[in-house]
Amino acid sequence: MKKHLSTLLCAVSLLSACGGSPTATLSVSKLSFDNQVVGTTSAGQSITLSNTGSAGLHIHGIAVAPPFSQSNTCGSSVAAGATCTINVTFTPTTEDDFSSNVSISDNARGSPQTIGLNGTGVAPPPSCSPPGGYCGPSLPCCSGTRPTACSISHKCFTL
Repeated sequence: MKKHLSTLLCAVSLLSACGGSPTATLSVSKLSFDNQVVGTTSAGQSITLSNTGSAGLHIHGIAVAPPFSQSNTCGSSVAAGATCTINVTFTPTTEDDFSSNVSISDNARGSPQTIGLNGTGVAPPPSCSPPGGYCGPSLPCCSGTRPTACSISHKCFTL
């Protein structure tokens, strides 16, 4: 009789007396990175992973493909009611548009959870400006075979 009562209580309380189940909730569904100079790393953007369920969330893996990368505070599990943070950066290797996903594999319903990622790799700014181009304190005129200077109107000219 006690065994049947325990089973009935378990069913009536929707699994909470039986250990419950984890629920993975993400703070965002997509991250977009601003134009990023090729070969440099963006500032990190954070995703909060919350376990809003009633049992531990066991993390099997968190993956992302280059040129995106991630670090996290999740470890191998997130307790019921707890959170962890996934930090994503973008380091483009070419001038191009990139898209990927952060994929979180775990024991929650709907696994893997995914967050869309996109960013654009852009050329580095010029280190100097040719004759006729804009110049200023942070962008000098290029010196070729003939000397150049920057005019008061911020245009490079050949001397």
